[in-house]
Amino acid sequence: ATYEGQWTAGAMTGNGRAAYDDGSVYEGAVVAGKPEGIGKMTYPDGYVYEGTWKAGIREGQGKATYADGSVYEGLFVAGERQGKGVLTMPDGFRYEGDFVAGEIEGQGIATYPNGDVYEGAFVKGKREGQGVMRYKTGQEVTGIWTQGVVTAPAPAPAPAEGAAPAAEAPAPAEGTGN
Repeated sequence: ATYEGQWTAGAMTGNGRAAYDDGSVYEGAVVAGKPEGIGKMTYPDGYVYEGTWKAGIREGQGKATYADGSVYEGLFVAGERQGKGVLTMPDGFRYEGDFVAGEIEGQGIATYPNGDVYEGAFVKGKREGQGVMRYKTGQEVTGIWTQGVVTAPAPAPAPAEGAAPAAEAPAPAEGTGN
């Protein structure tokens, strides 16, 4: 590995450029020899991360560009996509919403290459839970999704606070008739 930049008390600390034996190159803030603060790491496989680092780990706001051309912009925790973010893929797929442990999970909006848009819940990258699909054709399907497929209609919305209860047919009076 080679390093060009600031040193403090014999340690790489400050701003600099490090080229590693595996072909990775880091440019940015360094503390005690590890990326810390704002910096950019370019890996030999084409992956590039530009954003916040903590003790050599992607942590905080950042932008990751993958070898296939996909781009993620958002939060990172312990080196993984976590929290709010936007993922855009070269085929036109775009997701904006929650990520957990690197995966699309939680509430979000997915726009598919064919123009369809799904808004709702996701689990491990699949439509899962309540959501609505708005097809490019204008058709809309609202319901409960399981493994990416709508399996039940959406539950009826709860009555608004203070709304009158739904009218019921009156019960027959007792003692009348025969």
